[in-house]
Parts: sequence; C-alpha cells; structure tokens
Amino acid sequence: MSVSQITSSTVLWVKELSTNIFHTLRRKLFQVKFIHRNSKPIMVCLIIWIVAVVGSYFIYHSATSQVKSDFYQYGRSATQNLTAKIGSFLLEKDILSLNSAIAEITDNKNLIFAAILDHKDTIVVQTETDRSSEMSVPLRNRKFIGTIEGVSIESGVSASNENVIRYSKDVTYSGINIGKVQCVFSPSDLYRSLKKYKIFFISEVIFSFLLFSVILSAIDRITKARALRDQKEKEKMDRIGPYVLKEKIGQGGMAELFLADYIREEGFRKRVALKKILPHLVESPEFIKMFIREARLAAILQHPNIVQIFDFGKRENIYFIVMEYIYGKNLAEIINSHQGGLPVDQCVFIVSQICMGLQYSHAKKDDSSGEPLNIVHRDISPQNILISFQGEVKISDFGISKARSEPSMTKAGVIKGKLSYLSPEQALGQAADHQSDLYALGIVFYEMLSGKKLYHFDSEIKAIRSIPKMEIVSIIEVRPEIPEQLNNIVMKCLSKDKKNRYQSAQEILRDLVDLKLKLNMPYDRSNLSDFMKKHFSAQC
Repeated sequence: MSVSQITSSTVLWVKELSTNIFHTLRRKLFQVKFIHRNSKPIMVCLIIWIVAVVGSYFIYHSATSQVKSDFYQYGRSATQNLTAKIGSFLLEKDILSLNSAIAEITDNKNLIFAAILDHKDTIVVQTETDRSSEMSVPLRNRKFIGTIEGVSIESGVSASNENVIRYSKDVTYSGINIGKVQCVFSPSDLYRSLKKYKIFFISEVIFSFLLFSVILSAIDRITKARALRDQKEKEKMDRIGPYVLKEKIGQGGMAELFLADYIREEGFRKRVALKKILPHLVESPEFIKMFIREARLAAILQHPNIVQIFDFGKRENIYFIVMEYIYGKNLAEIINSHQGGLPVDQCVFIVSQICMGLQYSHAKKDDSSGEPLNIVHRDISPQNILISFQGEVKISDFGISKARSEPSMTKAGVIKGKLSYLSPEQALGQAADHQSDLYALGIVFYEMLSGKKLYHFDSEIKAIRSIPKMEIVSIIEVRPEIPEQLNNIVMKCLSKDKKNRYQSAQEILRDLVDLKLKLNMPYDRSNLSDFMKKHFSAQC
C-alpha cells in the first residue's frame, strides 16, 4: 500500500471516528431526560450564554489592554524624559548633572531602579549608589514585550528575585550612540489590576452560568408541570372510562366516531368504535334524546348484518355509544373506486345481506309484549352500509331510525335522511315506513350496478319537487348486460307507487335467491372478502 493510500485511509478513518463519536455523544446527551425535555430552551440559553461570555471577554480584553497600555506608556514617558535631558551631560561625563537628572525621576510611581549607562553598558549613574561602575545586570527569564517610540520594553526577574518590567532607550548625540537609559518598574499594581479584571471576568462567566442554570431549572419545572397538565388533559380527552380513543375516523351532524380500545385488567384489549355526541350539542335536549334513542334501538337489534352495540353511557357530560368496529370500507367508497359499476353477482350478494338485516329490524318484536316494534331505519345509503375485509355486510347508523314505541322527534317540515335516497312519500311529507327503506335500498342497488349516483339535487326544495314525478331510466338501459330478471327486481324497488313496490325486504330477498339459483351465482362471503383484500390491500 502506497503512502498516499495509507494517508487517505487514515484521514477517512479519523473522519468516521470523529463522526461516530459526535453522533454517539449526541445520542447519549439526548437520552438524558432533562436535556431531551428542554432541548430548545437549553439551546437558546446556551447561545445567549456564549454571546454573553464572548461579550464579557471582549470587555475584559479591552480593559486589560488599556491597563497594560497605560502602564507601558507611563514607563515609556519616564524613560524618554530622562533620555532627553542627558545627551550632552553623558558625553562630557558630567556626573553631577547626570545625578541631578536621574534624581528627578526617583519619585515616579513603582520605580525600582533607574540607571544611565555609557556606550560599553557600564553604569555611570543610577538611583542606588552602591551599583555605580557596575555592568548592566541582565534579567532572568527575560521576555520581550515590544517597542514604543524607540523605548524597548521587556519583562523578567531581577537579581533580587523580583518580577520587573524594564524600559531601555539608547542615548544619542549628533546621531552617535553614546549610551543608554534603563528604568526598572515593579508590575505589582499592573498585576493587581489585571487580576481584578480576571476575577471579575471569571465571576461574570460563573454567575451567568448559574443564572442560566436557574432559568433552565425554572423552565424545566414549568415544562414538567405543563407536560403533566397536558398529559392529564390528553388522558381526559383520549379516554372515556375503559375506552382509550386512538383516532377520529368520522363525523356527522350529531356525533363524531372514534377508533378506540376497550381495556380491562390482565391486559385484556378489544378494538371497538366509539361514537360520542358533538361538544356543542351536549346542552341540546333534542340531540341527547335522539342519541339515547339510537343507542336503545340499536341495542335491541342483534343480527349478523347489523352493527352491534356493546355499551352506552355518560362520563363527565360526554354521551357515548360503543359498537363493534368493522375493519373495512363503506359501500360509497367501494362504488366510487369502481367506475362503471360493481360485478352483478357481487351486487346481488351485498343487497341480499342488506335485505336480511332490514327484514330482521323491520320485523323485530318487543321482547316483553311481543308486539311489532316497526323499526324504520330512514337513512339507508351507501355510507351506512359497511363491508369488512372478512366479507361481512353490516347496516350501521340507526341515528334517525324510528320505532312504533318511540315518540316522534321529527318537526313539521323537517326531512329525515339524505335527499338523494328519499322515497316519493317522504318527499311529499308522508310518514316513512318499511317501504321507504326498500325504496332507498333500490337506489343503492341501482348505484352499485351503474357506478354513479341516481339523483343529483342542489337543494331540498328541488328534491321535494322532483322525486315524486321523476322518471327513472331502467337499469338495463344503463347497463345492457344486466339480466332482465335483475332489472325487474331493481325497478320494482324503485316503484313510485307503494302498492307496486316490494312490501317487505323478505320479498326482495326471495326474488334475489331465485335469481341466483336460476343464473347459478355461487358468489358468497369468501368471494367478497377476496375482492376487498385485492382492491383495498393498501388499507388492509
């Protein structure tokens, strides 16, 4: 392996190692609950703290630089003043004049020693007489600081083991170097000032760190309190007794529907659908009665082709109904996904199942008195027919259903049910009965076979005026391959005259069974299950 390859491999390894270390460290940090809980406030506080520290450092650096500059300028000034006075005196070796000149700076602050040297660096005069004629004593640990206006500045340790700062400037006469002036100052005041600023800077850094720590601690307490409050609110909103709401799956004019889990002891869990009345309707006695009536009527009906009711109750001013959850699609979604209509045998099977559910509800009797309840659904439509991935066909939503034993909840002039599925008698303001459900079923049957809606109305008035007299084109004209016998069944369901319409769902079921036998249609629940899984596998 060449050197370049080794270098490249090493660089790559170092990059990978540093990246792995960074990600590992980041992951470990975010595993700490405090950091994970307050990541954004920590980031904000950290940025503010860094900005504050950097700002403090610049202030500290500026202040200390100014203190040093003042100290160096003071020593430079004293050294230059002495140098300016002794040029001719040093040339003439006028000791008296030199002593007089050097005596003038002895009262300078922090001055330790001052000397005038000749061109051989021999001391001519100085502030301490016992050092006369000695050579200039060199500093130990000498460190050059800089030069200001020809004055050289350096620090070091003197012969007496003192930390000193020495200023030196050459003495010239007529451009000839004839000697040197040296002034040695104690930096104790300078160091005290620098130490004071350093302590202030460190204290400010520590104080700001502690301040932000206190702020973060307070934020954490607020965050935890808010999270606890939110959790309690969420639990309050997402839980009704033993039912935990998972997601909202639908909403109507009276209630909203949720997917929920029924949870009990020892890990028992069952998936259900929970319908609860809309919050703004809780104070409406009419809607409460309607909701309770739906629960009561639906609970009476126990049939494989009707969505089963498991529970009904009120918790903290929330009325709710719990029913079985049908894992699948409603018939409207299925029709819309298949333009041109569904297969004939599939339509026949689905309508047969609906007929069984309707016949059961229409013929249901009171368990105690044995009298017919005369339950009318009043809202048979594709949206209220559920098809499961197991091939089950279920009638849902008895929200506006009516039984003989129930008081009327319908106000004068108010139409119950969807406009596109009203029977002629309902449009004329007459009471809805079992045959109204059969007419609506005929419309559903028609739409399943044709793949499109039968009626389109812009307003309630237009629907009321049009439905009783609107001629319906035979389904066989829309879809010619439909058997004549099936066309007759669909069109009989859609007869405007109730006398010519089917009298019961049992009659429709009987004719459909005859049709299946005659045309050899073996389509059953397993075929419907296969269809659902094939066409809606993404939601399966």
